[in-house]
Amino acid sequence: MKKHLNLFFPQWQGGGPDRSTYDGALELKKLYFKEIKFSEVEVSTEDIDKSNNIIIGYTEILKQLKRAKKSIARKLPETIFTVGGGCDADVASIAYLNDKMRGDLTVLWLDAHGDMNTHETSASKYFYGMPLRTLLGEGEETIVKLVSPSLLPSQVIMLGIRDLDEAEKEYITAQNISVFTVQDMEQRVDSVIETVKTKGHRSIYIHIDLDVLDFEEFPHVPVPVPAGLKVNTFKELLKKLDKEFKLVGLGLFEYQPSGQTIELIEDIIKIGVKL
Repeated sequence: MKKHLNLFFPQWQGGGPDRSTYDGALELKKLYFKEIKFSEVEVSTEDIDKSNNIIIGYTEILKQLKRAKKSIARKLPETIFTVGGGCDADVASIAYLNDKMRGDLTVLWLDAHGDMNTHETSASKYFYGMPLRTLLGEGEETIVKLVSPSLLPSQVIMLGIRDLDEAEKEYITAQNISVFTVQDMEQRVDSVIETVKTKGHRSIYIHIDLDVLDFEEFPHVPVPVPAGLKVNTFKELLKKLDKEFKLVGLGLFEYQPSGQTIELIEDIIKIGVKL
């Protein structure tokens, strides 16, 4: 029987003092995980330490990343469904599966933002703007070592990005990372499928920051960006990726409380728990 892990990791410190992703994660657990088994990574609810000017909340983030790695190591899963929390809560899961697959993995990063800063290029010093660059082997040395071996730029496909810092744009261009805009996907979802196939990797990981979506259709996110992906297009893409490829990991992040169950969230969770 395949070993699967549902990992609940409500890390919020990557977004600075804003705890909305923590509250959102708790609501996800309350509304959708009543009958689903999961491992929970303990996170601090104390005010974050702002004294470290490398990364805001660095001490808490480092401790929690180590806890997440231990939770995964105890299970040694073949597939992981990770629920946050902020986007940065996904680094341990992706790093583990990349190592397990020996790099035979394509990571699809659905996000309005690049998440491609380092502690040196980030103006805010918030870690939620750094996770993908960290996974690619650049950033704060201790954290980068914890999530090694690093991804190669050729393993990454970025989807829906539309709010990038200049340093992120330069890095993405220099590394020739595959990018699909919202317009690209709205015009032809199958172009994403074709690009994944050209990567030639056996397995895929899908990272979902809900702000990739059109804010008019899905407003329950802490850092909205206009002109996002339509929900129906997103559903079509997710369905096709799940059908066409070996999906070994799925991450769901950046949800703000809505006070209600939402069909889209139910659909994502169904895919995640059945990996």
